Amino acid sequence: MAAIRLELLLESRRGKIPFSFAAERLVVAGWVGKDREAVRKHIEELGRLGVPPPSRTPTYMSLSPTILTTAEEIEVTGTESSGEVEAVILRQNERLYLGVGSDHTDRGFEKYDIPASKQMCAKPTAPTVWELDEVRGHMERILLRSWSTQKGRRRLYQEGSLADNLDVLELLQGIPQEADPRQGTLVLFCGTFPARGGIEIGEIFEFEMEDPVARRRITHRYRIRRLPQFL
Repeated sequence: MAAIRLELLLESRRGKIPFSFAAERLVVAGWVGKDREAVRKHIEELGRLGVPPPSRTPTYMSLSPTILTTAEEIEVTGTESSGEVEAVILRQNERLYLGVGSDHTDRGFEKYDIPASKQMCAKPTAPTVWELDEVRGHMERILLRSWSTQKGRRRLYQEGSLADNLDVLELLQGIPQEADPRQGTLVLFCGTFPARGGIEIGEIFEFEMEDPVARRRITHRYRIRRLPQFL
């Protein structure tokens, strides 16, 4: 079984401590919006662009965990890749942690094969996580944001709260057993929000998760480097 070890920082009421997490499975959820009519319209919208519709919602895509990274730069081969901010659940020894990451995706290939377009790109995650039990009582108030920088221009790219999407614990329980036999460690990307003004292919992607109740936030940024090709 492919696995990757992430050296993280666990931030809790007791302080901050190093947290080593060996990810054995990676699952990415999609089409997680609570407004199902809006989800349907978005599926139709993407269908007109050539992106195949899902056979079910929410969707669950099993990917190799080896693409997880906390690096501040990722390398891509395509010219049309972009990030999207998502809450991330980590499960280890029946304990749950909440983090934030970017489901970076090759948009050019997405119209041909959605899981493959996601497997083609590294999945950046912030190196800090919280104990999920510490936010369980106010999860719907957790806020997520992202910024994209294109040609030196930085703009707010996404913004939403966990209340806008299906509950992350509901998503966790809904993973098909073939993708997660409920044993071993797991990383679950919990879905995203629409991009303000449409998808943008930038050079830098930044994202954050804010807990307004505990008055804390997790932030991360990474640069996208396209590898030169000589074909």
